[in-house]
Amino acid sequence: MKLTIRRGGGIAGIVRRTELDDKDLSSEDADAFAREVDRARMRELEKPDIPHHLPDAQLYETVLEDADNQIRLNYTDETLPEDVRQLIQWVDNRPESQESIEL
Repeated sequence: MKLTIRRGGGIAGIVRRTELDDKDLSSEDADAFAREVDRARMRELEKPDIPHHLPDAQLYETVLEDADNQIRLNYTDETLPEDVRQLIQWVDNRPESQESIEL
């Protein structure tokens, strides 16, 4: 399972990309990752309706990939569910996560 998070928007328009792949984790940490994803209910969430008139808003794209599926969800700061926000924070705090900047 792999989770990719892209964050961007605002005046500068810089996009920060964070990825965490369970292949880079110990089996115990991979289990914890799976529990965090399940707690965020990403497989159950409906795609939110994002207004297109928010040029300076912080935008989030989450892509959850596993052997069977790919789930892509887009949010703004206002529409980001708290459970998904907590998952993003959990991934950000993992030393195994890979970060890059997209210009």
